[in-house]
Amino acid sequence: MQPRHRCPVSAVQALFTKRVLFLVGKGGVGKTTLATALALVAARQEKRTLLVELEGNTRAASLFGLPPHSERASEPRPVSPTLFTVSVSGQAALEEYLRLVFPAKRLLHTILESRLYQYFVAAAPGLKELLSMGKIWYEERKREQGTERPCWDLLIIDMPATGHSVQYLRMPQAAFATFASGMVHREAERIMALFCDPAKTAVNLVAIPEELSVSETLEAYHQLQNELRLPLGILFINRVRPPTVSLAALARLGVDPRAQPRDRSLAEQALRRAQLEAALGEAQVPLVRRLETLPLPSVRLPFCFAEDFALPQVEQLSRLLELL
Repeated sequence: MQPRHRCPVSAVQALFTKRVLFLVGKGGVGKTTLATALALVAARQEKRTLLVELEGNTRAASLFGLPPHSERASEPRPVSPTLFTVSVSGQAALEEYLRLVFPAKRLLHTILESRLYQYFVAAAPGLKELLSMGKIWYEERKREQGTERPCWDLLIIDMPATGHSVQYLRMPQAAFATFASGMVHREAERIMALFCDPAKTAVNLVAIPEELSVSETLEAYHQLQNELRLPLGILFINRVRPPTVSLAALARLGVDPRAQPRDRSLAEQALRRAQLEAALGEAQVPLVRRLETLPLPSVRLPFCFAEDFALPQVEQLSRLLELL
């Protein structure tokens, strides 16, 4: 298969000139895998990288062998001298903000444990999404103590499933429009300024060649581009099967009837397997072509044939990304 929109040689590397990379796609398409692989590439380039997971997810942290941590924890954890990971939830982000506002620990504890506070966090529409985006803005702005050097050279955000991802990215604009003035208006404006800056931010789409993923990706593109007007980066097409012998060619093959029964059985099994792989590969072709109608640089990532997908496979993918 040949892509309609070839990814320029520098397109993947150009991502690492940004400050904030979002990965958006349907659940199960490999966003966490790709986010982790990109983080490994950046860390090897000596960029201080923060890999952010939302909604309390810790899948990337688990890949690195980090133990589970408290849902209220909001501090980045080190994987290496240049790579850190953090799991962000709206509630943890709010509590982190309150710690800055209320330095008195006893008063803060009383607030956090009150029923009114718990009800407010659960009931306020969009609050968790807005605060999670605020946490990303805060980490991008954070500077090392005593210097003006940013704590992070790059933030990579592993977003939740497509619909919820768009909701997260839409929330700063919604808050800005809803509150005509005041603190929420100002904070939303700051977040929007970062997310809408093409020099600093890129929203990247991740898809696989399956019908539902393709449909959601096309819809997400139109929402991000036409409604939210956010700067887009790359379309990553994951789990693309390598080209094989065509089904038509395999159909012309046969097993020698004179072969020994055991050899004939093995040959028939191998032929059936080859036919299955060819059918799966050919079924992907029109779906990949539909994805590549999007006016974005596209990268095809190969299907990984691994019984247990773990950090070694992510490392392998990261090495492939370095070549693009």
